[in-house]
Amino acid sequence: MGRVRAFEERDISGVIDLHRRVFPLPNDGGTDRLRAYDAYFHEMFLDAPWRDGQPSLVYEDDDGTPIGFLGAMSRRMVLRDRPVQAVITSQFIVEPTRRATLAGIKLIRAVLAGPQDLTLADEASDISRRLWEGLGGTTALLYSLHWVRLLRPVQFAVARWGPTRRGAARVWIPLGRVVDAVAARLLDGVLRPAAPPTSGEELSGGTLAACVAEFAGDRTLRPEYDDRMAHWLLEMLARKPGCGRLQKVLVRTAAGEIAGWYLSCGVGGVREVLQVGARQERIGDVLDHLFAQAWHEGASAVVGRIDPRFASVFSDRGCVFRHRGQWMLIHSRDPELVRVIQRGDAFLTRLEGEWCLRFRAGYS
Repeated sequence: MGRVRAFEERDISGVIDLHRRVFPLPNDGGTDRLRAYDAYFHEMFLDAPWRDGQPSLVYEDDDGTPIGFLGAMSRRMVLRDRPVQAVITSQFIVEPTRRATLAGIKLIRAVLAGPQDLTLADEASDISRRLWEGLGGTTALLYSLHWVRLLRPVQFAVARWGPTRRGAARVWIPLGRVVDAVAARLLDGVLRPAAPPTSGEELSGGTLAACVAEFAGDRTLRPEYDDRMAHWLLEMLARKPGCGRLQKVLVRTAAGEIAGWYLSCGVGGVREVLQVGARQERIGDVLDHLFAQAWHEGASAVVGRIDPRFASVFSDRGCVFRHRGQWMLIHSRDPELVRVIQRGDAFLTRLEGEWCLRFRAGYS
């Protein structure tokens, strides 16, 4: 029959084998890759700073072999002044030959039945969405959208097209640079951002926690970071392999006041924004700094998750909105929590999502 139970250290080797079968990676890497997997499952699902509440889950076969896994990380949030215990799910895996056992449904049902107030999954496939909604969850359509700010559109297109057409890409890459440079001159201020009247400095964990508490404090729902959690998040992201250099920037006005902040990283010319926040009247200044910095570093585009409150400001700065094929799913027994998210009154960034919990080759 099989059963769902809490994930334990003794399960790591079996879950690693399962993960490698379901999500095979090129150039497996042998012993080094196994060490990377082991470090990843320990840090993310056994040793994270907040381990209270719902544990990660395995579905084991009759002989004790894991044939399913669903990772869970606890996070603290605030609904007005009321504490909220949230869980972010990740790494939903079921052995392909054993999906008829209903292991996937049982894993999702078990995590949704946990003691937490809110459960989130923000990189869900269409299949996961159908399972989730069938078990009482809903899709947060607003937070399933992303914004894109093109800086060098030809190079961006080549980067997306190139991996499957390497020969043609070798021709288009240098030509794309020329075309983008000409377009930037002809469309001055449209592609190339103007130099902002702000300055940036490195953001610390303590300042991040304070900024989220102050500048997102007017959202009905927001995350709550203490210094320890904020430091852990920044440190983990800084050494996360395959993500490029982490930019953690505190933006100040010309008068020296804090305007806001952003966190981003990127590989291949695209900057992925993990979080951006600001004073209500200063979000434009923060975006201008973000886009100008990305341009200066040669990025072809900047991408992030939509913040419904600031959608018009993003649009005014040339951003377009699109769905990238992944859904944010939510579940709560508190109808108010669901309503708050559905109307876009929550500060939910990619720090509160699966992007940070992904496994990447070279993890250590």
